[in-house]
Formats: sequence, C-alpha cells, structure tokens
Amino acid sequence: MSPPASKPAAAWRSQVLRHALDLAPLRNTSFRWLYTVRVIAVVVYGVLGITVAWQVWSLTQSSLKVAGVGVGLALGTMLGLMVGGFLADRVNRRTTMVAGRAAYIPVVVLLLINSLQTSPQVEWIYLATVLSGLTGGISAPALMASVPALLPPQQLAAAGALGALAEQLGRLIGPLLAAALISFGGSSACYTLALAGALATPLLLLRLPSMPPPTHTAALRPPPAWRAWREGLLFAWRSPVVGGLLLLDVVMALAATPWVLLPQLGVESLGGDAQLVGWLHAAPAAGALVAAATSGWTRRLQRPGALLIVAAVVWGLALASAGASTQAVWVLALLVLAGAADTVADIVRGALLQLHTPDALRGRVSALWLMQMHLAPAAGGVVLGGAAQRWSASAALLAGGLVCACTSMLAGGFNRTLRHSPWRCEQTPPSTAPSN
Repeated sequence: MSPPASKPAAAWRSQVLRHALDLAPLRNTSFRWLYTVRVIAVVVYGVLGITVAWQVWSLTQSSLKVAGVGVGLALGTMLGLMVGGFLADRVNRRTTMVAGRAAYIPVVVLLLINSLQTSPQVEWIYLATVLSGLTGGISAPALMASVPALLPPQQLAAAGALGALAEQLGRLIGPLLAAALISFGGSSACYTLALAGALATPLLLLRLPSMPPPTHTAALRPPPAWRAWREGLLFAWRSPVVGGLLLLDVVMALAATPWVLLPQLGVESLGGDAQLVGWLHAAPAAGALVAAATSGWTRRLQRPGALLIVAAVVWGLALASAGASTQAVWVLALLVLAGAADTVADIVRGALLQLHTPDALRGRVSALWLMQMHLAPAAGGVVLGGAAQRWSASAALLAGGLVCACTSMLAGGFNRTLRHSPWRCEQTPPSTAPSN
C-alpha cells in the first residue's frame, strides 16, 4: 500500500486540477464525435490555407492575387452563413451539418484535379475558394448551435476551451504540415490529405443523434427567410447580454487587429527579418494555447461577463504596449499575453452566447456571430493598415489598442446586465441536457 500523499503535494495537485483544462465534455460520446470533426476541420483548413496561398503565389507572383483568395473566401462564407443560419433553426441540424460537409468534398476534388494539371488555373482556385466558404458557412451555424443540445449548461465554457485549443493547434499544426507536404509532394499532396479529411467528416457527423428544430418552431409554418433573419437581428439588438457580446467582439477586432501589421512591425519597428515576423505571428497562438490548457478555473466564475470585459481591456492594453515597445522580446511577451486574453474572451463569449440565446434562435444568432468574426477583422485590418501606411505600424498598433481598451471599458460600464451575467440558462435547464 502506497503511503498517503503529503499535505503540500495534495494541495499542489488540487491547484493543478483546479486550473487544468476541463475534459468533462469529452465524456459525452456525441460531443466527442462533434469535437473530432472540428479538430479534423481546423487542421484541413490550416493545410489548405497555406497551400492555396502558396500555389496562387507560385502561379502569379502577385500578392494582390493571393489577397483575392481571402476575398473569395469571405464572400462565400457570408453567403453560406446567411443560408446556414436560417437552416439551423428550421431543419434537422445533423442533416444540415452532414450536407454542408459532404458538399465540401467536390471542392477539394476540384483543387486536387487542378493541381495535377500541367498548367493549373488560378480561376479554378478562386472558384474553389468561394465554394469552400459557402459550404463551410452552411454547416458552421448548425455545428455551433448543436453544442448546447449535447451538453449541460455548466459544461459549455469547458467546451469553448476545448474548441479554442483545437483552433490554435490547427493554426500551428496545419501550416507546418502543409510546408512539409509541399516540399515532399507539392500542392497535390496537401490536397490529397485534405480530401481524406473531407471524406471523414460527414461520416463522423452521421454518428450524432438526430437534432430536429425546436418542437414549437417545427409546428409553425416557416416564415420567409428575411423575416426569420429580422427576428434574429431584433433579438440580438434587444438582448443586453447577446448584443453586448457581439459589440465587444466587434470592438476587439475592428480597433485592434494586429495581424496585418506584424510584417511591417517586425521589419521596420523592430529591425528584424522574416524569422522574427514568424515569431510575432506564433506568439499569440502560444498564449492562446496556454490559456486554453489552463482554463479549468473559468467554470467556477460567478460573473463571467465581467471577466469578458476585463479580457477585452487586457487585449487592447497588451497590443497598445506592444506598439509602444521597441524591444522584440517585450513585443513577443505582450503578444503572448494578448493571445491568452483573446482566448479567455472567446471561451466566455461563446458560452454566454449559447446560454442566453433561445434554442429556436441559436442558428441565426450563431451565424451573426460568425459573420462579424469574418467582417470585423477584415475591416479592422483595412483601418490599421491605412494608419500604418500613413504613420507607422507601431503607432497604428498603439492607437488601435488604446481605442479598444477604452471602448471596451465604456461598453462594459454601461452594460450592467452583461457585467453581472452568470453561468445560467433560463431556456435550457441543466436537467434537460443529455449526458450521453
């Protein structure tokens, strides 16, 4: 028989367990399948993002044409979210997810076939990019809205942390995997791997239970799409919690989107090279991974809405401080802090959004959130990029970070309901959520 653990060792183990990533949602079989699909998807997207950009650059030697990939993806995603948000509240959510992921398979086949041609066509890559955003936008709201149907409310924050962990791992693993495959077998090797992932995801989604729309919604005659979207928009506008969440997310992305500034910041302000720019891009992901892996404490928060506001302020102040610094090591440390704050905000925001949205509206509200996640960073990048061109990357980052911090404090100060919002869900009591 082993001797009992000493009190210091037991206390240390207790503290580790308090802050460790909460894996309780993975005990749910259906959520495990859904999470597996998400992990595969983020890795596939990470591989394809690098591969498509590299192939377009190789064919055209034009950064402007590479930027066209992002434009096509955003346009397709916006259209897909408008359709997917409506379907997620009117059609069986498992059916919507399977259909969206199955429709993605021909898109990857198109990229693979084009890459095998003697002279690949950029036009086909652009078409595939738009279709990729369209199919992903159709399935994403149903996937996001299905999580509260699979888990009890008290596990939604943990599910958000697991999602953030998968997202950041995909951002790290996907590009590294793409670089290795391109050097080994060219773009076609990357597309072959992506095709394997695309084929697996609809099969895994078929293992989920049926998730029909809410009974009272299914019994009603579906309104026109414009009226259904108007209902979702009015709910978000009138809800202090949901509206406040979306507003804070827009503020964080619109005023302080650092990614477009990092190349100029690394070369001009810090006197570095491409290697330093790479480290600058990796630093927020490193902070995000640490935050997600130590997020167990978030499930015990009494006022998670207040933490969301604090995280938004920390994000802005960290970026402003990075803009004011001239030492690369301090800039890297501050970007790590910013990435951690952003991930904490994502965990809390995603859980509160699901908890405070009625099930009949979750598809459309999830689509609204995903839309602003694509539009706000794009608009913020244009604003900060223009400021950097007029002044400097450091000045743009400093100003944007301060605007973000001040605006977040004001938004939180005026929204008492959001500040005091707890981990609760009046629409879906814990006892009604399945445990398996």
